[in-house]
Amino acid sequence: MNDESGYIQFLAEARSGGQAGRSRLAVLVWERLYPFVLRTTQDRDATEDVIQETLLTMLCRLDSLRDGQRFWAWIYRIAWSKIQDRVRDRRLRSLHETMVRQRGAGESYSSGAPDPLDAQVHAETLAQVSAAIAELNRQQRDILALRCYEELPYAEIAARIRTSPDEVRVRFHRAKKSLKARLACCT
Repeated sequence: MNDESGYIQFLAEARSGGQAGRSRLAVLVWERLYPFVLRTTQDRDATEDVIQETLLTMLCRLDSLRDGQRFWAWIYRIAWSKIQDRVRDRRLRSLHETMVRQRGAGESYSSGAPDPLDAQVHAETLAQVSAAIAELNRQQRDILALRCYEELPYAEIAARIRTSPDEVRVRFHRAKKSLKARLACCT
């Protein structure tokens, strides 16, 4: 069965709740999106993260797709949105790191003196994030530390904790989801 006609059958099966249809559709989407996302991100780990997030969004929102003929446009739009989110997050992280370095060197954003309100907000945010991370189980904390703070690729994390890279991706996704839920409760 070729790609162009096969996805319609898999889409129908997935919408009707069939696990086999969802699995086949996910594999088809993974294979088709991988080259596009890799060319855009230039990073295999980032590509796998984006595609995994795209697949999760797809599976959660299949019922919102009105026209099955627009499936691929819909999927590419979701993937592009995930890529943009990742770029935005990376820019914000870089900006934040630059600001922290500037403040650590005694510089300020404007007048030469640290703003007490910004310092208080920063301290409160760090306290909330620290508390939310402390509530996670040890496995989730370890995965987050290895992936986010040490910035290790999935393969290296898998070697360290003696599991597969796919299992690391799943654990990392669950840890992020759990942390996000805990942080949502704080606000």
